[in-house]
Amino acid sequence: MIRPRSNRRNRGRSVGGGKALAGALVLLLLALLPVVSQGVERRRSQYLKEQAYLVVPFPFNIPGIGSGIAVTGLAANIGGGNTDAFGIIITGDASGTIVRVSDFHLIEEKLILSVTYQRISRAVINNYETRGMDSDPNAFNLLELSQADGQEIELCLCLFEKKLQFFLGMEFDESTIERVRNSNGEIIGDFDQPIRGRETTRRIGVIIDNSDDLSDPRKGIRLEFQARRSPPRDGDDPDFIVLDLSLGFYIPMGKISTLVLNYFQSDARVSRQGQTDPTALRNELGLNCTTPECNAAVDALVERRIAENRFGTATSLGGAFSRLRSYPVGRFQGAHMVFYGAEFRWNLTDEATPFDYFIWKDVRSSLQLAFFAETGSVAESRSGLEKFKSSYGLGIRLISASGFVYRADLATGDEGTETVIIFGYPF
Repeated sequence: MIRPRSNRRNRGRSVGGGKALAGALVLLLLALLPVVSQGVERRRSQYLKEQAYLVVPFPFNIPGIGSGIAVTGLAANIGGGNTDAFGIIITGDASGTIVRVSDFHLIEEKLILSVTYQRISRAVINNYETRGMDSDPNAFNLLELSQADGQEIELCLCLFEKKLQFFLGMEFDESTIERVRNSNGEIIGDFDQPIRGRETTRRIGVIIDNSDDLSDPRKGIRLEFQARRSPPRDGDDPDFIVLDLSLGFYIPMGKISTLVLNYFQSDARVSRQGQTDPTALRNELGLNCTTPECNAAVDALVERRIAENRFGTATSLGGAFSRLRSYPVGRFQGAHMVFYGAEFRWNLTDEATPFDYFIWKDVRSSLQLAFFAETGSVAESRSGLEKFKSSYGLGIRLISASGFVYRADLATGDEGTETVIIFGYPF
């Protein structure tokens, strides 16, 4: 059965090179341990106690996801402890609920638990006809989902004021695709049987953070590594592991401002290919087609699945959350990805200012303007990472004493301009 492939979750399996990489990582950790335990001094405690909350409805329009109204609520450092809670109710092109509870301390300041629950009853996702950097921005269809549910659990062993973090996570996802629409939202065809998918994703990683602050770094270096795998469910699925590596440099500019440089790469390493026979995949798809437009959509779905089964799928490029903010979520996909980002964070203020606007209470520790430029590429082989797309823009951020970063960015690229309102730094 052809199943939906999420933009942010991938599947894989360790190959021979994975053991060598793991050995190299262990040696790197041993070499850096004295540096991490000392290194750059934290400028404040990493276990914040300042309480905050926010409850606000707002319209959203996210390319690749859709538009509608979302009601967001968050509470930071509940009861004067470390635990945070976040919830969002979504209506519109997407409909559902997402709840996350993070920083629940099983062992005080050592072993930390975070859990996420997602229940989506309606959503659409962009499905571009081709992978890679040459894909036509207007050549896509919409996959209509009647279910996109998930649960996630993560454990973090945090040492040396969170300078060294080992994390282990699992995700359980279920999804159902009912039909295919064209880019204008018109129905192209219904599947004989809804496409239902279930997957379990396991991930493991490490963060080496030699900076002066985890949530708002102004100087230092941060290295993050993650490996993740979703076991194949049958012989038609590919078997591969996805390896992500991020390296960030935080360079002080003046007394309180910062230049941030980020390098990110993602690679899918295939140990066994999945089904690549077009006829078999077309028969399994089971889409009722009576028009040339529908047949073209089936051809595109089959060709993408062949590429996924042959090469694997690395972390995608594009979207509001981190990389190439002027493009839709998951705009560019391939087996390999590379990204370079630069952001100048100009802090206008640097003092604790409490505020309480009934629906929003927190303590502002900094107000920031940001100017950013970013570029990246995807390809089916690392040697093919030659064509790049870029985003440029500016943003305003409010950094709080509770640990939250409230962010609004305006990004532009060769496919248009997008506004991003979200929590947290991009990198």
